Amino acid sequence: MTSHPSPFGPGRAARPTSHKAASHKASSHAGPSSGSRLRRGLFALLVVAVLGASTYLFLTRQATTAPAARQPSSAVASLASSPALSPRPTPSPTPPPDIHLTIGYAGDVLTHMPVINDTAGGQGDISPMIAASQPWYSGVDLALCGMEVPVSPRGVASGYPMFGSLPGVVAALGSTGWDGCATASNHAWDQGWSGVLTTADTLQANGMGFSGTNRTEAEAARPYQLYQFQREGRTVTVAQLSTTYSLNGMTADPAWAVNLNDVQWAADQARAAREAGADLVVLHSQIGEEYTRDPVASQKEYAQAIADTGQIDVLFSAHPHVPQTNELLAGGPGGRGMWVSYSAGNFISNQSEALGTIMTTIGLFVWVDVTVSEDASGQRSVSVDALHWHPFTVDNAVGHTQLDLGAAHAGAVPAWTSLSATEIERRWQAVTGIVNPQTYSDQVPVATGEAPVPLPRG
Repeated sequence: MTSHPSPFGPGRAARPTSHKAASHKASSHAGPSSGSRLRRGLFALLVVAVLGASTYLFLTRQATTAPAARQPSSAVASLASSPALSPRPTPSPTPPPDIHLTIGYAGDVLTHMPVINDTAGGQGDISPMIAASQPWYSGVDLALCGMEVPVSPRGVASGYPMFGSLPGVVAALGSTGWDGCATASNHAWDQGWSGVLTTADTLQANGMGFSGTNRTEAEAARPYQLYQFQREGRTVTVAQLSTTYSLNGMTADPAWAVNLNDVQWAADQARAAREAGADLVVLHSQIGEEYTRDPVASQKEYAQAIADTGQIDVLFSAHPHVPQTNELLAGGPGGRGMWVSYSAGNFISNQSEALGTIMTTIGLFVWVDVTVSEDASGQRSVSVDALHWHPFTVDNAVGHTQLDLGAAHAGAVPAWTSLSATEIERRWQAVTGIVNPQTYSDQVPVATGEAPVPLPRG
């Protein structure tokens, strides 16, 4: 019998299909009969047919029962097909509205005895005498007078050379619209230590602030007067400083009782005032020479040195007893410039042309326009936008009474005055020939809100 090679290759035995087949193959050498082969073929065909049908049914069922591919929803499809949405921009914070203030100053309140004697009962009520200027100084937001002479601690008025005023003078100032006074002057020590105390106490009793003199070391360490305003729902603070060139040869005791001119001191105190909350600093300084038409060199040098510190917003100077001009100097806070009025003359006095010039009878009301701006973060900036002046003159012959020189020049001459039209014109020409004509104003200022509150010092 010819042997056949294994279908698994050499050396690898063919796997038997069953134990029975192996036993049968070993015991019989005869092949299967034709009937047996037919039956086995039919069986195999049947098995193949059954398996094929089962497979077809299985695959058909899988195809019909498999879930359809998920389609995106219409909202998702819309978002997918739309461009990306830009974020809505955050609106910029809106800064608050600007705050506008006016700060005014008049010349020296110089109460010679003839002035006191013309008040009712000699008690110092000067309010009828200063009625012509009252709409102007009561119309600014902050009105600061120049208290040339101290209040007498004995209640007895006195004149040159050792002046003493009366409480009635201060009461008249406070009741008609003045908010505070500069008290440092060459006459501040005329009544000694008691005069310093009495003057400050009287001003305070009448609701007024003061700077220039100090009752205690605590006040001397904080020599600025702060005035607070409520405007546009916010608080604005103005600081006032006052100094003088001398005490007429006398020395204050204690030395800190009266502030003397010192550029560095003024700058340091202005800086301290800002640290204490001031938005703006006004300085009053007595300096110059009496009865001179133009500022002398020492005045101009002092003013420029003050401007160069960058700490003072406005300088109101005094002492010459006659009006002098004004100008905008280089320097000032932030390099924005500093306005200076070199002298406003006399607010009220008994001085006359006998002193060599008709200008002693004339005084100015000087004021500045201030804007306080604030950005959305709360950062503030202050600007002094302009300076203005308006003249008044005193008719010594009729109760030392003021008249509005600008109005009188324009034809509104009060019936009571002893001044002729010629004299009015002469005084008008005298003052307008000296003081900066570009800063003249005939518009009465109007306050933007309630009166300020002077804060306690010391």
